Amino acid sequence: MKVTEPEQAQRFAVLYKATIDHAVKGAPDLMARLVAHTRASLRDMEARASDRRERERLTGSRRQLNQHESDAIARFADELKTAFVRMASREPVVQVHATQPHFNQIAGMDATQVAQSVASERVRHAVQIAADKALAELTELMCTLLGFEHVQLEHNPLRPAVYVDALATALGQLPVPMVVRQSWLSLMSGALGQELDIYYGQLCSDLRERGVAAGQHGGSSPATPGAAAVPDHHALTLERLRQLLVQGPADVHAEIAQQFHPEFEDTVHEAPPEAADNGPDTVLQAPPSAFRPTVPAALEAVRDMPQIDKVVHRMQTLRPDADVGLQPSGREQLRRAAHGLDQSLALEVVALMVDNICHDRRLLGPVQDLVAGLEPALLQLALVDPRFFSHKQHPARRLLHEITHRSIAFESVDSRGFSGFMEPLREAVTPLASGAIDSAEPFDQALARLVAVWDEPAGRERRQIARAVQALQQAEQRAALAAIMVREVLARPDVALVPSGVLDFLCGPWAQVVAHARITDRSGLDDPGGYAGLIDELMWSAQPAQTRKDAAALRRMLQPLQQGLQQGLASIEWPAPDAKAFFAELEQLHQRGLDQQAFADTEIAEDAPRALSEHSRWNESDSAWLVPSEARVSGFIDMPHGADAAADAALSGALVVGVWVALLTEGSWTRTRLAWTSANGSLLLFSDALGFIQSLSRRACEQLHGQGHLRIISTDPVEDALDAVASTALRNSVDIRF
Repeated sequence: MKVTEPEQAQRFAVLYKATIDHAVKGAPDLMARLVAHTRASLRDMEARASDRRERERLTGSRRQLNQHESDAIARFADELKTAFVRMASREPVVQVHATQPHFNQIAGMDATQVAQSVASERVRHAVQIAADKALAELTELMCTLLGFEHVQLEHNPLRPAVYVDALATALGQLPVPMVVRQSWLSLMSGALGQELDIYYGQLCSDLRERGVAAGQHGGSSPATPGAAAVPDHHALTLERLRQLLVQGPADVHAEIAQQFHPEFEDTVHEAPPEAADNGPDTVLQAPPSAFRPTVPAALEAVRDMPQIDKVVHRMQTLRPDADVGLQPSGREQLRRAAHGLDQSLALEVVALMVDNICHDRRLLGPVQDLVAGLEPALLQLALVDPRFFSHKQHPARRLLHEITHRSIAFESVDSRGFSGFMEPLREAVTPLASGAIDSAEPFDQALARLVAVWDEPAGRERRQIARAVQALQQAEQRAALAAIMVREVLARPDVALVPSGVLDFLCGPWAQVVAHARITDRSGLDDPGGYAGLIDELMWSAQPAQTRKDAAALRRMLQPLQQGLQQGLASIEWPAPDAKAFFAELEQLHQRGLDQQAFADTEIAEDAPRALSEHSRWNESDSAWLVPSEARVSGFIDMPHGADAAADAALSGALVVGVWVALLTEGSWTRTRLAWTSANGSLLLFSDALGFIQSLSRRACEQLHGQGHLRIISTDPVEDALDAVASTALRNSVDIRF
């Protein structure tokens, strides 16, 4: 029997889930083995230590490990499971590991935090090397299960970095000194690499036996969309990048004195073992600064020119195949103009940032080329303003952000509106690419020209969004009030006697009616429209066992009750077919109450026990429903009721205002930007490049994401590119010690 592609995809999805579940279940045993290995290593180190203080330190470390063993095992298992859940989305994202800082965080780090990040990166690197034998095949098999055309390590949720991050995070939560946690992490890394190598081999064998074949992909792609493969660098380290970003006004005499200090290089010195008792702040000493512009010229030349040579050489070889960028003559001029290591490193940061943007697969080719054409101007700017890239509001960084962020709206060069988008960009950028840059003013002028072009359509979009937001806010407020009424109805002692259809009406449309009247009323009445007062009458009239006892009273209330119900439903534009169906059901109940023949009370009551469980879903404020006029003005997409998607913490965290998403609606993919979220996050408003708006409930987004019909693209390619620079600096720090 031939297996069809959908059947195979379904089978692969089951295998993928089973593989992840197996990894989660095995996490506690894995951590227990790592702890046992570490304990044995500490005991062996104790036996070989000749210094009394060193033995005492190792003994204390082993005792602390024994004390926190069970907690460490539980935390590791939880962190690993959380990581797998976080990676449930198939959309590739820029990877920043748990111990790897974002670019914008580096300036706030101290030397201790830098050293901790570097140490963790060394562990990650060592584990990956140890497990590298089977990792490549496993990655290919996992990509096959996920249906990816290209093999990327970042698509493999079982990659070593995930395990190391979970391990580092779990250990970081334990109440022990940082130096102790780092020693445990270092000792565990060797065992973890061996464990993963064996585990990967077993998984590969198992998946092959189950019919998953490798070698079906079209080739490999860069590891992340915002980070290109770059050559090994020997100048840009995490500590040097930190010092570059935090450089302030220099004191001339102090700077000169520091330059002659025997430890002026970027060295991180470990404190003596006894310093561990004083807390993590005493473990490491920060190095003196090497980034002051006031160093004497001779000393500066001796120290900095070799580094500048290296930087310029790397700039010349970053993109050998590119048709745009600096010519050799231009690079030579920059080489001569660079003054000090701070300027040379700033040139390298800019070159890496541009290179990462130009390799960002989310950006179309014309946009990548345009950014590449800006490289000479940006490098010139780095000489006069070495840290422009660290300030989000700097005109140059804002210009890059606007160009790249707005361009994500277009999925292809043939997308509607793309040519019109590119034309003003080229006009604004051309003067920058061809002129001399000695300040930020040209970037400010280019940005101002683009903003003027974008202002008119942006104004229309803002007005449209404002109307949509007003409608959605009203819907959210109504939903919150309706939820309160639902809880009150469900708490009534006679609710179990109310037929299911009537209870559904009360907890659904009628709750909306009552709430809508209250939020739109300006008279100050407690019960505008008298709609809340009809609840008692409706509940009583729907119980034939009760109404047969006073048929006359039922006859008196029927006409005003029906008129009130019709008026209320009209106020929220409730669909006429739904209203007709409800009134038909209600009429049958009323006829039973007016019929003098005896009906068995059980005929009605047997429906009652289902009521509370069936309608508990209404007891929630995020059950979004919009009045048709509100849905029209906000472009609301109503999703069919099905099985509720499980809460997706990763998606909720990613859905921030400004993020671009790919959305599959009515059989076609569109790129749209999250423009607004409601106060409690239950409603979200999106807007695309042409100003077309649509809104969804949070639950609908989760449902679409679970179905693979909503994918996160990005918030800011420039930030992603700078994070990739930070990642490069961190990787360089692993093998470089000065």
